[in-house]
Amino acid sequence: MKVAVVGIGHVGLITGAALASLGHEVVGMDTDPTKVETLLAGRAPFHEPGLDDLLRDGVRSGGLRFTGSIPDAVTGASVVFVCVGRPPVGLGDRSLIAVEGAVREIARAASDGVVLVTKSTVPPGTSGRIEHVARMERPELDLIGASSPEFLREGHAIEDTLNPDRLVVGADDPRAFEVMRALYAPLLDRGVPLIETDPRTAELSKLASNAFLASKISFANAMARVSELAGADVDGVTEIMGADPRIGGAFLRAGLGYGGYCLPKDVVTLERVADRLGYDFAMLRETARVNEEALEAVTRKIEEVLWNLEGKTVVLLGLAFKPDTDDVRGAPALGLAARLLAEGARVVGYDPMAADAAAAELADLEIATDVYAAAEGASCLVLATEWEEFRDLDLARLKGVMTQPAVVDARNSLDPTIFLAAGFQFASIGRPQVGP
Repeated sequence: MKVAVVGIGHVGLITGAALASLGHEVVGMDTDPTKVETLLAGRAPFHEPGLDDLLRDGVRSGGLRFTGSIPDAVTGASVVFVCVGRPPVGLGDRSLIAVEGAVREIARAASDGVVLVTKSTVPPGTSGRIEHVARMERPELDLIGASSPEFLREGHAIEDTLNPDRLVVGADDPRAFEVMRALYAPLLDRGVPLIETDPRTAELSKLASNAFLASKISFANAMARVSELAGADVDGVTEIMGADPRIGGAFLRAGLGYGGYCLPKDVVTLERVADRLGYDFAMLRETARVNEEALEAVTRKIEEVLWNLEGKTVVLLGLAFKPDTDDVRGAPALGLAARLLAEGARVVGYDPMAADAAAAELADLEIATDVYAAAEGASCLVLATEWEEFRDLDLARLKGVMTQPAVVDARNSLDPTIFLAAGFQFASIGRPQVGP
């Protein structure tokens, strides 16, 4: 099957590379010539484990190519995925102007019978609007609209695409299901379930999924505040909760809160969608408020450890919004850095992948080339992103270069007994204070 992917950001690129690896002929299109050139060389413009190998294999085999031209990409394609970005406008809203522009150009070049699939996260009803715009642009075109939202986790996106726990297709035309079953056949043959529904349900399911995951994180952080007041251990509380299969332990972790591009955006988008439909989804506003509260709680925890923040050097271990990615969009670590800087602290950050991106986002953040350089003269280390390398630090070396050997584990992923034995002051989130 010939497949076009219009917009080769995180979702589009991974979708295209994965489909090429399944045997389809995929053309990715983007308006950024530098990005296209990088991809033609077999290199990804962002870090995602396994993606570079998938890209190189696809480009070398000829099953995956890239272009800056929509007509070049979509001519003769059976399926066209729309994966263009939605820049922010106003208070939490996202513009669909790029989607509309791409659809108009796609319609002018597409072949009859093409299935135009919305992959970007969009409000319910977008698929119908896309079909309308395409037919206005070219009334004679036999175009079939569909929605097939992605459910990818950054850092695990290749695995989530090639071994998904479900595939979703929303459409009103039965032909869309037939074409999409053929497209996804290699995955369906492995037993991956396919949920076929109407397009509005498919579109809303992505927003609902991300908003619910964010709510689980905020619930864990609210329980962290209660646990501290009660003298309980929030990790024990959430472990017991997560053992119940009706709840599950995933995303039930207290710490700095959720971040990244998707969860913050989708919480706000779903709340706005509900508001426009006449429903006050107040729970989502509270989810976002508790997420901000988590940053404030960690800031106050650091202040409690140091007594005063002004003039102190605080080191953030990790700057990406989660490990195994270089993405700092909505990164809690940068939100924490901004708060610490505003209160007069000197903030030094280290991240194995995201340092350059973080420096571009926050000018006053100092960047170190390794953990030990960052710790020189520091009063406190804060685990902000739980990269694996932070589990195996030379504590004696760290203690030797710090002015005050203190650690705040803002992700509750370090063993406090190891740090206490090495002579560190140690604090974490929602757990009883240990040591001095």
